Amino acid sequence: MRLHHLSITAFGPFADTVEIDFDELSQAGLFLLTGATGAGKTSVLDAVCFALYGQVPGDRAGAKHLRSDHAPPQAAPEVVLRFSVGERQLLFRRSPAWTRPKLRGTGVTKVQAHVLVEELSGGAWTTLTNRLDDAGLLVTELLGMTSSQFNQVAMLPQGRFQAFLRATSAERHAVLQQLFRTDRFERVERWLVERRGEARRASESHLDTVLESVNRLREAGGEDADPPWADLDVAIESGAVQHWATAAAEAAAVLASSAAERSVAADRALAAAEDELAGARRAHELHDRGIAAQRELAALEAGAPDVESARTQLAAHRQATPLAGLATAHTAAEQAAGAAAERWSTQRTAVVAHLGPEFTRDDLGAAVRRAQTALTLATGFRPRQEARVVAGERLAAARARMQTIEAEVAEIELTIAQHPGVIADAAAAVHEARAAAARYPVVTAAVERLEDLIAAVRRAELVGLELVAARTDVLTATDVAQLAREQYLDIREARINGMAGELAGQLASGCSCPVCGSAEHPAPASSDSAGVGRAEEDQARKAAEDAAFELQARQVGLGTLEGELGALDERLLGVDRDALPQELTALRTEAERLEPLVSALDVLVAREQECRSRLREAEQTRGEALLERAALAVEIGQLEALLATIAAEWETLLAAAGSSPREDPTSDLETVIGFRNELLAVLERAVADHDVWQQAVHRAEDSAAVLARAAHQAGFPSAADALAALLPDAEVAGIEARIAEAAARRTRAEQTLADQHVVAALGSAPPDLEEVTTAHVAAVAEARAAVSARDSAAQRSARIAELVRQTLDRADAWVPVRAEYRTVAELTSLVEGKSVDNPLRMRLAAYVLAERLRQVVRAANERLARMTDQRYTLEHSDDRGYGEQRGGLSLRVRDDWNGVHRDPATLSGGETFVVSLALALGLADTVAHEAGGTDIDTLFIDEGFGSLDADTLEDVMDTLDSLRDGGRVVGLVSHVPELRSRITTQLEVSKGRTGSTVRTAVGRG
Repeated sequence: MRLHHLSITAFGPFADTVEIDFDELSQAGLFLLTGATGAGKTSVLDAVCFALYGQVPGDRAGAKHLRSDHAPPQAAPEVVLRFSVGERQLLFRRSPAWTRPKLRGTGVTKVQAHVLVEELSGGAWTTLTNRLDDAGLLVTELLGMTSSQFNQVAMLPQGRFQAFLRATSAERHAVLQQLFRTDRFERVERWLVERRGEARRASESHLDTVLESVNRLREAGGEDADPPWADLDVAIESGAVQHWATAAAEAAAVLASSAAERSVAADRALAAAEDELAGARRAHELHDRGIAAQRELAALEAGAPDVESARTQLAAHRQATPLAGLATAHTAAEQAAGAAAERWSTQRTAVVAHLGPEFTRDDLGAAVRRAQTALTLATGFRPRQEARVVAGERLAAARARMQTIEAEVAEIELTIAQHPGVIADAAAAVHEARAAAARYPVVTAAVERLEDLIAAVRRAELVGLELVAARTDVLTATDVAQLAREQYLDIREARINGMAGELAGQLASGCSCPVCGSAEHPAPASSDSAGVGRAEEDQARKAAEDAAFELQARQVGLGTLEGELGALDERLLGVDRDALPQELTALRTEAERLEPLVSALDVLVAREQECRSRLREAEQTRGEALLERAALAVEIGQLEALLATIAAEWETLLAAAGSSPREDPTSDLETVIGFRNELLAVLERAVADHDVWQQAVHRAEDSAAVLARAAHQAGFPSAADALAALLPDAEVAGIEARIAEAAARRTRAEQTLADQHVVAALGSAPPDLEEVTTAHVAAVAEARAAVSARDSAAQRSARIAELVRQTLDRADAWVPVRAEYRTVAELTSLVEGKSVDNPLRMRLAAYVLAERLRQVVRAANERLARMTDQRYTLEHSDDRGYGEQRGGLSLRVRDDWNGVHRDPATLSGGETFVVSLALALGLADTVAHEAGGTDIDTLFIDEGFGSLDADTLEDVMDTLDSLRDGGRVVGLVSHVPELRSRITTQLEVSKGRTGSTVRTAVGRG
């Protein structure tokens, strides 16, 4: 990954936009980022990291305020970074969350953070995403590193070199785990522990199921005594459980066979009893059927006359049935004739009003023809009527338009007379607004400057109060820290004095002494430290460290406040602080007066132009209106002549023959057509109803003659007699059913008495049914008892057989689960460091991280030897450090000049920087390789060179020069004078009251 260009706007100390061309700086391979303290050297690195990941490295990552305090209130903070990864070139544009003043009214508005990622493709920039989460995933995928890994690899941050070197094993464990993503091994450990628990629970569950099957088998077999084994696991492996279960199944099968034989004998006795009972019941049934048939025949003979009368009535009905249709048709014809007569009477009354009381069928026809002719004339007049309507509408519109035009002409004349004065007023207002627009920016700039000065005055007052409180807090924290330090030293001294007694208190009879190794303890020391142990010492040490940290935090806060107050006083030098509010009030009043005029300038200019334009339009409109008025006068004369002609034609139409008597000269055309349509309809209905009436009368007379002839032919004296013989359908159905039922009853009774078995039953006495039934009940009870005993024995045998199969299956299923549990338990103990197969007693994750640390140490020693003239070598140790709960990740420094192994905390400041730099570079190389081999072509190292002597600095610079091999670019952040003279390619950051600026100086490095 190589950086090409960086643009920073309103970010950190940079108020305006600054541009940094890394391509220009990279030509020498090594460049210096220099500047005064607080100018913003580290902020350049912050901007690079923020553009990529949306956060800044180091301790500043917790800061939420990234926008420059020097930037104007409406200036949006933004960082734009162009870089390349392999053949791909990308552009990241990010802006942090910030607040700006509202555009209208008072108060502020929060602007959310946003991002835009583009890629150069085919000579044009293509948008990849504008989502914050997608941009984070994209850069992580491109570089193969998270933000923390990138900071360790490419951004070696200020004050963080020695953090990893002097960290405890637990702290180093957390850093390495995040960098090398070895949490997956801890997840493997947790998974194995969980899997061991699951396997154990599964094995116990299988054991419970086997034990349940055994208990159920003993319950089914009726065993009350304890089983013949003490350990179920051993019994299953020896086959004792299987032998016992098989014997129980065989015994149950013998009992089931014996019960089945007894059930077969009882079934045979029951079958004989059932045959005897069925014969007795059959004899009783035949005897009862014969008696019932004799009684049925006697009843039928008594009701024979009624049945014969019903047959006679039914025959007469069937003889008259063919005449029913003719009678219905005759009735319908008479009803139709009556209805037609009523309709004709109604229509005749309506026609009398038009033709008089006396008229014939021919008179009706002639009247219809005259009405049709009159209607045709009226409908033919519709086009002329439409022309009359259109002409009338056009005439009304022309007269209305004539009045409108005359009014418009008068109004336009008045407007033309008023416009010169209006134009002069508009021009004067424009002149005043332009003068206000020239004055307004000067006034607003002065208001902003005074507001900033007043805010600075208020902040200075507040910082002064905070400074007094901060100094008091520093004094208090100093006393607390000194007291805690003294208490810790007292407790430590007391524990050292009582160390022999503490060791003696841990001795046990027969155990070796941890000091001399002897198992004899003739005179152990006694403790006189009154309960002062490691826990009390650690607690006192932690209290002293906490107090010292609190004191340092208070001192940093005090220094920050003093620096801020000094900057504020410098800014307010020579300013009359008391006069600022009055000056601001006067300027705001003037700004409020000028603002409406400035806002209205465009409106006033447009208004003046509009007035002049309206005058020209009015003059043009007046000429057009005069021409239109002349054309309308001609059109009105033509329309009036057309309407007079159509009115004469209308009078002729109303005088036509055959028209409706209700027509009058005031009727409109559609009303006349309606009247004539109505008259024609009345006459046509009268003709139709007269013809229908005549036809209905003829049909009624013909149907009466046909009905009389049919009745005579059927044998009835008259049509009335024939109709009287007809019966309703329901009554006919009832008679037929009664006759059919009597015949069926007689047939069934005769068939029953003809049966030889019935005749034989009637000729002999029936058997004793009660005695036979009692014998059958006894046989049924005996058979049921035998069947119940058989089923019980069979079910018991089947249940025992099923339980035996289930027990054996569950025992077989338990075997692989138990074996898997043993395997998982042994593997889990191995990765937890608790197994005898793990002589190092190290957990899997710790082992992996220890190996990673060895790789880092090997990479670091390659550079450390060159930078220290082969003196120092880093070594990895599995031992636990002082006060540490976890070991395996300790670091020691071996001094090859005297062969002594030293704790990193004993190194000097310069030695610490050199060793830490070598360790950081080794860590960067290892992390880059672990992250997938992503080449980081641009590397930054922030501060620390001021603690080196000239020779060591020369060795360090030689090592850094070697980093340029293969095209890598190294940027050093420092203000050490020796580096400024050695490295001629520089990016200088300068600070000022209005913000920092950058300047690039390219020389020959």
